[in-house]
Amino acid sequence: MITEHHITLGPVRTRYFEAGSTEMPWVVLIHEGGFGSDAPNTFGRVAEELAGRYHVLMPEMLGFGGTDKAVFFGEDPYEPRLRHLASFLAALDVQSAHVVGNSFGGGIVLRMSIWPETAWRMRSATSISGTGGPFRTAEAIKYTSQYSLTLDDARRLDEWVIDPGTDDEEHALARYESSLRPGQWESMMAGTLRSPAVATTPSSPSDYPVSLSKSTLPTLLVAGTSDPMFERGWEKEIAAHLCDVRIERPEAGHAPNISQPAMTAALLRRFFEEADAR
Repeated sequence: MITEHHITLGPVRTRYFEAGSTEMPWVVLIHEGGFGSDAPNTFGRVAEELAGRYHVLMPEMLGFGGTDKAVFFGEDPYEPRLRHLASFLAALDVQSAHVVGNSFGGGIVLRMSIWPETAWRMRSATSISGTGGPFRTAEAIKYTSQYSLTLDDARRLDEWVIDPGTDDEEHALARYESSLRPGQWESMMAGTLRSPAVATTPSSPSDYPVSLSKSTLPTLLVAGTSDPMFERGWEKEIAAHLCDVRIERPEAGHAPNISQPAMTAALLRRFFEEADAR
């Protein structure tokens, strides 16, 4: 059974979900970052598959689901959420968890693996279709950055996410309903605003993804063979900077955790067992 909880972390009211016994190994699942995404509609199906053998936590990041909506205009979209998740892991005393993310959440997990406040709490890192920023296709950026708060638009976004040719009305409806939460649309759109003054000032160069070479964690990259969101071979580009990495290429789209939860859970269990055997 998946249960819903709420916790206040500093000023941020945070919603999270929990499944499985606390006596089992811990797994943290980080949801995707599109309009209407939240913990249940990204990883609820996988959590049900894992709950018999793991204690599963699914926090919702700033701006999503039942967590407060906030935008930090002076920072990139990752830093405030890394701080928020670090506070969440500390509050629940998570000390050795397998951490998995999908899409934007996958990029978050990769960054968590080299962030001092979070890396020591992780047993392994898994990114399902998440690069941490680079290698997105121009078409994906264009067609997933706008949303009009309609069920038809939720279906359109899902065409980029679920397996090609799959009709998942249940998920589209869940995305649509989540997108109607007060502040969710506004927080997403606010991230697209840029000051003309800032736009003309060169930003500091980032060493990501080269900085992933600092990671000492077993890392799994899951790249669906039919994923339209990223350039082909993104997983090899990311893997080149990791010292302990595995790659899986299932016949799937951008979110096999949604379209193929049983397969995804089996893949994760196998990786977790390998990491725990070390």
